[in-house]
Amino acid sequence: MKTLRVVQVGFAHDHAPGPIDTFRRIEGFEIIGFINDNDERQNWILEHCYKDIPHPPIITWEEAFEMKPDAFIIETCELELVENAIRALEAGYHVYMDKPGSQDTEQFHRMCNIAKEKDLVLCLGYMYRYNPAIVRAMQLKNEGKLGEIFSVEAQMSVRHENDKRAWLSRFEGGMLYFLGCHLIDLVVQFCGFPDEVHPFNCNTGVDGNESRDYGFCLYKYKNGVSFVKSCATEINGYDRRQVVITGSLGTVEIKPIEYNNANWTLDCVWRETLNNDRAWSDNSTTYRVTDYGRYDDMFKAFHSYVTGEAKNPYTYDYEAKLHDIIMQSCK
Repeated sequence: MKTLRVVQVGFAHDHAPGPIDTFRRIEGFEIIGFINDNDERQNWILEHCYKDIPHPPIITWEEAFEMKPDAFIIETCELELVENAIRALEAGYHVYMDKPGSQDTEQFHRMCNIAKEKDLVLCLGYMYRYNPAIVRAMQLKNEGKLGEIFSVEAQMSVRHENDKRAWLSRFEGGMLYFLGCHLIDLVVQFCGFPDEVHPFNCNTGVDGNESRDYGFCLYKYKNGVSFVKSCATEINGYDRRQVVITGSLGTVEIKPIEYNNANWTLDCVWRETLNNDRAWSDNSTTYRVTDYGRYDDMFKAFHSYVTGEAKNPYTYDYEAKLHDIIMQSCK
């Protein structure tokens, strides 16, 4: 397998340690340098991720270009993701960029257009696209075993400390922008782009917090309604993260979407109920996938896109239109 030499830009994103940990588990990547964007986060991540082993050097953009990497990994804070991705794309490099991207719609579209015009890989960090339960549900959808899908119910919550909840105020839409974007992507994948978007984002006021820490949005289709909920103030919200996909021939209930193990791997559990017409009992089958890496399959896919072994199914136009729906949901 070809080893891709990559430069990671940024430490500020919550998922910035993800590529470092993932590249230790899977083949095909070598981080050859870091471009710093946050001294405090840089020190914490390097101390925890490298401990007693040397870490790749901290370099400038100019030094990164001189090293001619195969791709850039963009892990800056959310509001700076797209400007950094554009810098790499304009220089002719493939990009993996964490989600959800800038809140500037025009800037996001420009990024997608640059990647499209230069025929460069642009892969976004929506890790649930590669979650085993989601992959299985999509397989059932594509095989027609769920029939006509008329509803997706998706929840992704957590209990953040008050300073983190206050931090959400920098984003229009608050928690719906920060984490709800994952769920909006899933609704669109299973139901298509909605006819109507109805946001109900609000503030719980818990602990005097003033940000929109409770995100909720309805998506109206000709044959049903779907919703996403993402709350930063929910007790045990992490363990209750779930997705329910309902069609005319079957339902898939995924709960939890992911469950943290002691060794930092994940489990997911889902239940399939197919071709059941009895209201009071079911023919459900429960499945569990254990000990998988959250980002492993996503970066394996990115590797295959860069090497030309596979084509990214999430097109530039899809990502641009998805971002539009996310920003509509954040109103």
